[in-house]
Amino acid sequence: MKKGRNQLKFSRVITSTRVQANLGILRIKTGLTPNIFLRFAFCMSLKDPSIPNPDEHNQNGSELTPAVLFGEHEPIYLALMLNRLKKDNLDPGIYLHKMTRAHLNRGAIALWPRINDLSDFYELVKEERNV
Repeated sequence: MKKGRNQLKFSRVITSTRVQANLGILRIKTGLTPNIFLRFAFCMSLKDPSIPNPDEHNQNGSELTPAVLFGEHEPIYLALMLNRLKKDNLDPGIYLHKMTRAHLNRGAIALWPRINDLSDFYELVKEERNV
């Protein structure tokens, strides 16, 4: 997490080795880049009311910068994360980076068994849009 002019920002995120391996396989199966899956996985995890354990995942996987991970929509993802931290009564100044990693890893692990090809991902997106 970076602070600039009293503003919270995402910093680079390192996935777990399990998530890194799964993302590589998903890329082969679907042709989509890992950042697309991670954006969706992040939102899936934010939707889950339980609080993920940030210590459950190692930090030996892929390193992603916020620009690559969230693209031009980074401010939206930051707002979603800050809202979730507030809901969970966690101080953003302390937990922004740690909980962002936790949500990305938890969401990616939950997403992994649900996608065998691009049509599975498409169906998941359709389901989420209708909720």
